[in-house]
Amino acid sequence: MIITTTDTEERRTSPLAYWRYGHDYLRVARTLCHQHRIPCADAQVAYHAAAQGLEFSLKAFLRAHGATHAALRSDIGHSLMKALARSEALGLPPIPAAWRASVAEIAGSHQEKQFVYLVTPDGAFPALDPLIGAGIFVLDSIAPDVARHFVANLGNQTTPTAETFIRRLRADLSATFDIATVANDDDGGLAHPFPDEPAGSGRLYA
Repeated sequence: MIITTTDTEERRTSPLAYWRYGHDYLRVARTLCHQHRIPCADAQVAYHAAAQGLEFSLKAFLRAHGATHAALRSDIGHSLMKALARSEALGLPPIPAAWRASVAEIAGSHQEKQFVYLVTPDGAFPALDPLIGAGIFVLDSIAPDVARHFVANLGNQTTPTAETFIRRLRADLSATFDIATVANDDDGGLAHPFPDEPAGSGRLYA
């Protein structure tokens, strides 16, 4: 089979590709501040990576609901709040309040054109976990949309079913962030990624 430039571009900017970009950026952010034990105030790149991960996660949902790559660039840019508002208008489940507050807090730095240095009074940098939690919540919530879009539009004879695809995406999240899949749960969502944090929800996927 011949793969054309158009096919390659379609896959590179597909909802599944955006989902994977978001997953990778969130994994980088978590690794920087957890495995390497770098104080948040000393690692602006961790905030940038987390914000970029959330941006790609929201755009994956928007792509799955018909937004073109060009429209995302012209209408949304890098604005987290625009992407979040558009996603919620299309049915994205509300991000738990504590995590949503972290999105609003970082949105001022993750502007429409670029990420700008995060400045806080007295070095009181916001915790990174709530922002990562928001990103994981979005990735988990949109897994069905992303999987079904790929199967319907970019799949072939070897592509797994949408249900299998959804389980694989959530298994990737679970393995990356050490989150258990909720047992005996019809939707197969993930458990709370930071159980010691009162995020207003005991589960990621509602």
